[in-house]
Amino acid sequence: MSADLRVWVIIVMITAMVVIMRNVFLFAPRSWQPRGLLQQALRYAPLAALAALVTPQMLAGVRAQQGALTPELLADPRLASALVLIAVIRLSGNAFAGIAAGTGIFLLLSR
Repeated sequence: MSADLRVWVIIVMITAMVVIMRNVFLFAPRSWQPRGLLQQALRYAPLAALAALVTPQMLAGVRAQQGALTPELLADPRLASALVLIAVIRLSGNAFAGIAAGTGIFLLLSR
């Protein structure tokens, strides 16, 4: 088997595995469906994955300053926009307003 064909076979196999694993609960019998605490936890899995991807970049400035409050840290557009986003969502309850405010602050500070 040539190297190119081997790569394509691996790509197809990984794609099939991902599709099967993501959809296993859709096609599984009712008795296999998660219940109780596991079902509640699975509702938050996408949000937890997103937070795990975004948080390290958002806190990169804090790590660089070893947690000290410096003017550079307070002017970091990533951290400032995340704090504004959280504050607006908590105060207004509107996720769209929070995203708009956070994006606006990020664009203003990153110039």
